[in-house]
Amino acid sequence: MKLKLIILLFICLNTLWLSNLIAQEPVIPVAPQIDPVVIDKIKDNLNDINSSVTTKKNKVVDESKEIIDKEVENDEDNEEEERKIKFDIRQAELPEARIWGQQFFRDQSITLFTRSRDIKAIDSYLLGIGDELAITIWGATDYSASVAIDEEGFINLTNPGRGVHIPRLYIREMKFSDAKKVIEERLTNHVNMANSQISIELNYSRSLTINITGEVFNPGSYTFPAVNTAFNALVAAGGPSQIGSVRLIKVVSSEYKTRILDVYKFMNNPNVADDFFLFNNDYVYVPLAGRVVEIEGAIERPFFYELIDNENLIELIDYSGGLKSDAYRRNIQIIRYENDEERLIDVNLSELIRQNKNFDLKDGDRIKINPIKQAFSNYITVNGAVKLPGTYQLLSNSTIYDVLMKAGVIRSAVMERIYIKRLREDLSLDYIPVNVHELLDNPNSPENKTLSPFDEIEVKYKSDFIDKYNVQIYGAVRKPGSYEYSDSLSLNDVIYMANGIKREASNSNIEISRLKTDDSGNKTYIIIKNFTISDFDNNLKVEGADDYKLHPYDQIFVRISKEYKSPENITINGEIKWPGIYTLTKEDERVYDLLKRAGGWTNIAFLKGAKLIRKGEGLVLLDLELLKKEGKKSRFNYVLRKDDIINIPKLKDLVSIAGKINHPLVKENGEIAEKELELKLEKASSEIEKKEILLEEFKNEKNNPRKINIPFHQGKRAKFYVKEYGAGIDWKLGGRKRLIYVRYANGLVKKTKSFLFFKKYPKVEKGALVYVGTKEKKIKKARKAIDWHKVITDTLALAVSGLTVYALINALK
Repeated sequence: MKLKLIILLFICLNTLWLSNLIAQEPVIPVAPQIDPVVIDKIKDNLNDINSSVTTKKNKVVDESKEIIDKEVENDEDNEEEERKIKFDIRQAELPEARIWGQQFFRDQSITLFTRSRDIKAIDSYLLGIGDELAITIWGATDYSASVAIDEEGFINLTNPGRGVHIPRLYIREMKFSDAKKVIEERLTNHVNMANSQISIELNYSRSLTINITGEVFNPGSYTFPAVNTAFNALVAAGGPSQIGSVRLIKVVSSEYKTRILDVYKFMNNPNVADDFFLFNNDYVYVPLAGRVVEIEGAIERPFFYELIDNENLIELIDYSGGLKSDAYRRNIQIIRYENDEERLIDVNLSELIRQNKNFDLKDGDRIKINPIKQAFSNYITVNGAVKLPGTYQLLSNSTIYDVLMKAGVIRSAVMERIYIKRLREDLSLDYIPVNVHELLDNPNSPENKTLSPFDEIEVKYKSDFIDKYNVQIYGAVRKPGSYEYSDSLSLNDVIYMANGIKREASNSNIEISRLKTDDSGNKTYIIIKNFTISDFDNNLKVEGADDYKLHPYDQIFVRISKEYKSPENITINGEIKWPGIYTLTKEDERVYDLLKRAGGWTNIAFLKGAKLIRKGEGLVLLDLELLKKEGKKSRFNYVLRKDDIINIPKLKDLVSIAGKINHPLVKENGEIAEKELELKLEKASSEIEKKEILLEEFKNEKNNPRKINIPFHQGKRAKFYVKEYGAGIDWKLGGRKRLIYVRYANGLVKKTKSFLFFKKYPKVEKGALVYVGTKEKKIKKARKAIDWHKVITDTLALAVSGLTVYALINALK
């Protein structure tokens, strides 16, 4: 910004210098051959040039001023934004308030106005020297002026452009609302205000320097617009500190009497702030807090409060928002520290209020308002066979008849007897029987007992005195389960409730197991009853089911017919003529039969790589090439099961090799994996975690080995492929000859066999994987550092013990 100002000033100075240079009248030598008319024309041209330059000079100067004003305004905005951010950070770092009222200066409840422009003055604002007012009249009369209060306290309303002379007006230390009235009156006397409107606003507020001292977070001198009151000024200093008063804040002024600022009065009446406008060099002093007491419990706003003068318990409750509805007023407890001991004082608040008295509080008192722990007691409870069970109000003369009439006894209730369950004084229970028949027939009978608080009336259902039994149905029904017993329940009823018999129960039977007791009634035994399920044109019927009544605990078993078989499917995929899902036509259908039904394999089918996956059992080895040679008698002609999956891959002419070989691609990837494994093991925090890492690595290596694909050689064994294409075994990474194995395309695995110093390597077929295994890694246990101090100490102790024994033996001799 400074660089821009320097450039603009430089342009202005150059413009002024150029204009002055041109404005100087040139010295023209007089010669007899020059016509005077020509000289006049030259002078006129120079004057025109001078006038043009002057116009451009003024334009440049005006533009420069406008740019400078904008730069200054932008700088003010940036500085204001930066100041606001710093202020917000400082406010956020302030601790939580300790005394009620301190939070108003910390939580942005009150704002500090820091800009002199764009501030709306309230009616009670006191005008002073330096304030600037914007006065506008529009309508029939057009008047506009921006006037400032001068050193003598006057404003000048004269508008020279309209030729109107208005006497000066004194408005210093006048409230803004009063000043607006007198200004309007003065203008009315000198300007036609008919059919016109007037607006008077504070355009610019003067700045004040205020000194804030005492128990505040940031004491010092602060400069801000005069629209701020003492409340706003305290925000600049962070407000009263944790031990600062919020009730006795002093505002000392050379132009006004000392005022006492009370935050609690401001809470109840925010207009109090109007009386605390400041003057230049005023002092705001925050003393130490006086009497501070704490109130807690069943109060609307539990906190610490500062009390002054004659304020005590009643005023404290009022400041804290009043008691809650469940507050126990008869015994308010006050904990007081006095004479080096803690004392407990009980106060009956209800009695204090009745006698229009108060209770004196001391600094440090803690007032506890206890809630009413016992709930309302004017009630009784009705449960059971009534229309409206629940709690009912208990009046002084309430009887059981009154309550039963409210609750409404239903027909299924037991009328012979109900009980009143009453709580005695020792908290034991007392059961009082009542005959409902007699009570309802004659409400004046002795049965109509008077009720007491907390009484419970329980009306029993007739069904409560009836044993409930169940019967159960299992097997080929649509909804097997347990069903409630009735003496009218038949076998057919239960079958119906179970949504009927399933189709697979056709031509089978139903078996019912029944619990019986012997003649003595002491022993039980089981009897079995059977019913036949007939298939009458696919409409399943059970003969005699309608007439057969069930007993409690009967169990019904609907058997599935052995002859009924639901369709069972298998799947065949890959290089088969008609791949897809097939239904087994018989229980012993085999692989050979299925392949024939599916049209046989294609010309590019890899029969050695065919696989059979069986649900619940996993991979079943399958060799279709051998099955092709041996036919139905082959050992691979398995009986198929439900959900079997046969997959016949395309012809494979390649062989894969993997594991610990010296092939550059496999070796490099293996070395990288080895380093990564070592790093994982180093990071592991326990032996178990290391074993888990090794197990995961082992699984990845076995399931997804790093391999290369090579051509097939007829009749060659695994060693040939490792040597010819794998560049040999990588001994450094743990590869061993005895750990070479071949995994064939159909899942069969063959390992290298050893006899003395000779090894027989497995043959390799198309699609096989030759793998060079590695010896198992062992986790090295971390060796503990030798504690030489302990070793030396133990050695010396043993030596001393040996010498002592030796000395004792010599002494005994």
